Amino acid sequence: MPAFAGLLLNDEQATGNSTTAINVRLAVRAAPWRYSRGKAMSHSATWPAQPVETVGFSTRLLAYLVDALLLSFVGGAFPYLVISTVTNNPPVNGAGVGQQATTSGGGSIVVSLIYFVVFWSWLGGGRTLGMRLLHIKVVGASDMAPLGLATAVVRWIGLWLSFALCFIGVIWVGIDSRHQGWHDKLARTLVIRT
Repeated sequence: MPAFAGLLLNDEQATGNSTTAINVRLAVRAAPWRYSRGKAMSHSATWPAQPVETVGFSTRLLAYLVDALLLSFVGGAFPYLVISTVTNNPPVNGAGVGQQATTSGGGSIVVSLIYFVVFWSWLGGGRTLGMRLLHIKVVGASDMAPLGLATAVVRWIGLWLSFALCFIGVIWVGIDSRHQGWHDKLARTLVIRT
């Protein structure tokens, strides 16, 4: 038992107020990051810990659309600025066009990976630019802490899988009681209001 609880228990012995001692014992034993009735609990300074509000489908969709708009500009320009395969010679019989499209797609994927992993991780505070606009962030489901880089990569891979399977993993956010998509379940994350 922490030292401050012992001090309060000594006060209880001096004053005879047993309800304060019982409340302190219960509060000390409470783990704020555990779940209570399906809601995540925060690491707040108040006791008892306050439930955290998870974010539903429509708000998350709007944040993804803002991010997609930003990435379409940056990701579309990235291959031509950095990984340019265009030569001064025009393609003969369409040769080189497929390589340029492949490089463009690969550049967009690299930009997407860097963007989401950096912003979802502790480096970006768990918030992409779209999430910042809507005052939401992604945290670890078990401890409400910012994500590490590896967890952010797992979440990004899960997001791509969710999109690849007819968006079912993303639509799952609207069905799940904790508003977790398949990528959230895979990476053990929650999206919460800030």
